[in-house]
Amino acid sequence: MHICKLRLSAAWTLRRAELSQRRLLSSARKQSPLLNIAPRVREALSNGEPVVALESTIISHGMPYPQNVETAREVEQIVAASGSIPATIALIDGRIHVGLSDGDLLRLGNGRETVVKASRRDMAAVLSQRLLGATTVSGTMLAAHMAGISVFATGGIGGVHRGAEDTMDVSADLTELGRTPVAVVCAGAKSILDLPKTLEYLETQGVPVVAFGDSNEFPAFFSQHSGLQAPWKLQRAEQVAQLLKTNAELGLQNGVVVAVPIPEEHAKASVDIEQAIEAALRESERLGVKGKEATPFLLKRVVERTGGASLLANIALVKNNARIASQIAASLASMGGSQGFSTTASYSPETRTDQPLLVIGCAAIDITSRVDSNQSAESAIPEVDLLRQTKLAATSHPGTVFTSVGGVAQNIARAAHLLGANAVLVASLGQDAHGTVVAADLNRMGMDTRFLQYPGSGARTAIYNALHGPNGDLVAAVADMHINGLLSPQQIEEAFSSLRPRAVCVDANVSMPAIVTTLMQARESGACVVFEPTSVPKCTNVLSALLVIKHSHAVADVSSLVHMITPNSLELQRMSEAALELALVEGVPTAATVSEIAKFHYSLDASVIRNLLTLFPLFPTVVVKLGEQGAAVISPSPRNATRPIIRHIQPLKPSLVENSSGAGDSLVGAILAQLHTRSELVSPDGSLSLAPQELDTIVSRAQRAAIMAIESMHTVSDRLNPDALNKD
Repeated sequence: MHICKLRLSAAWTLRRAELSQRRLLSSARKQSPLLNIAPRVREALSNGEPVVALESTIISHGMPYPQNVETAREVEQIVAASGSIPATIALIDGRIHVGLSDGDLLRLGNGRETVVKASRRDMAAVLSQRLLGATTVSGTMLAAHMAGISVFATGGIGGVHRGAEDTMDVSADLTELGRTPVAVVCAGAKSILDLPKTLEYLETQGVPVVAFGDSNEFPAFFSQHSGLQAPWKLQRAEQVAQLLKTNAELGLQNGVVVAVPIPEEHAKASVDIEQAIEAALRESERLGVKGKEATPFLLKRVVERTGGASLLANIALVKNNARIASQIAASLASMGGSQGFSTTASYSPETRTDQPLLVIGCAAIDITSRVDSNQSAESAIPEVDLLRQTKLAATSHPGTVFTSVGGVAQNIARAAHLLGANAVLVASLGQDAHGTVVAADLNRMGMDTRFLQYPGSGARTAIYNALHGPNGDLVAAVADMHINGLLSPQQIEEAFSSLRPRAVCVDANVSMPAIVTTLMQARESGACVVFEPTSVPKCTNVLSALLVIKHSHAVADVSSLVHMITPNSLELQRMSEAALELALVEGVPTAATVSEIAKFHYSLDASVIRNLLTLFPLFPTVVVKLGEQGAAVISPSPRNATRPIIRHIQPLKPSLVENSSGAGDSLVGAILAQLHTRSELVSPDGSLSLAPQELDTIVSRAQRAAIMAIESMHTVSDRLNPDALNKD
């Protein structure tokens, strides 16, 4: 497997020059403004890497929740593990999304929103009305071709329905295969269809049908056997890729069906499933279920009649098809790029040349539990008392449990990335299932994962397990963060050496030596440093690092090393106390000074003002996260850098509260994204060069990212985008 990947990698490298020339020749063709290609998919298409399209109707209409979403995630991971980039396709907010976030998968699969089943016929209507649409085989083929993707994996294709001689019920999948040059890797057609007529129709459309494997027999979805012979048999992915390449070289505009039989171990239940299908067909005829509603109805009834056996078989064949499709796409890419089969692909890549934003710290799995708000008055649980009442604490409560990729640094990097910054994460992950999920999710988003470190066996990926009350407020949390202390200074040095970042953010989860390395590397490269304190117990780590640097005489004035910190009020208090204890600052402001400033900022607590003034000589810019009260900011006066100016940024109000855990991280990520995209705000030595009103505007705009996080079950809203901070 490793040798195969090395060969493919070498082949891609040899083809880069040719691909670049092709892209130059086709640059006059602009991609549709309706396409929204995920960054990682865009990068793969630009580089000639293999990409596999995946449909979304199987999520919204093909399986029940949560198996549908879980399967979608696993299928994407299988595609990635087999050498290609997954690109699930759906219609969202008026655009064709090629490559989905985890939040998009949940929207399609959790049943909370109406999802329209969209074939070619429906796409314009769904997009123009900004409906949520799941693409069928035909819709996915069309979108994949528009994006320049040539290989598509699905469960099974539609076909000619039984009784079509009277109803004319023929799936749009078949006509799409006749006019769109995308290979569809599937388990044949479902046996609820008229399979002989389906193969005849494909022949009429000029569509090659290839049986993949040792048999010429055309598979019938749940069964390896249909009694029908496919026109062609190929046994290896490279053979299929060569067929696709030749098809393109002939200038043909048809698709290709690659029919892969269901794995043997899951084909044993096919007899029972076939009997259930026949019974479901009779029921659909009796109830008059027709058209695009027929297949979802039949599959649902078959699952019920087989006690779930058909669902397990369905999941198994989809995963198998994804693996084969990924291998075919990789072989095709080695022969001439993932666009090699599509003769009219319109993809026009965009490249990034900006210096990256480096984010160092924790990547984790977040488990968010929330107690239901619809309990009776007798069983309602006040958050404040939840853990104090023994009887309540010792039992379970109805609620919702949500799992997502998190961690302070990861959240910050994700938010900045979604807002348009070139964010690169440096973090430690375990060699476990959770680590695989985190890395796969970052890859899918198009983030650079070269600097993720895997410390070795026994190191567990960090987990943050939070319990929220009915109103979304945090009640308690358990954090397993040991692995963050294993992030090596050498990994950080390598990131700085390779990337030469313009700005860097480090969270307090990493070790003190890692923070020392970050500060010294940033000073050497002239990068702006933002420190995220993370928690009260960890927030003083940066002070320990500054003390080490000071005592080593490496830097005469350590106040020039950290340009901004972003604590909450409790972290600010602890950092102020510790800075005094360590003699990093000389004293506290007088009560009279605090009182005088408080007159102008009556809504700010006097302790916040005092702590800001105490830390100002060490940290010239501080943004304090005050939750529902907005933010407090201190920064130097433009006329006199030794004179601080304190301001209170008024809060924005969320329309609902789903989860408050990621609001602060989203705020910091949004601040960094704005600093990163406006290079004039950072001086050559890394210090901030912005007037107080500019900083206030940045923080006010960043609050919008925090509000979007609060209104989402995700720690970082998946609806963040480069225009999100511009909305009223």
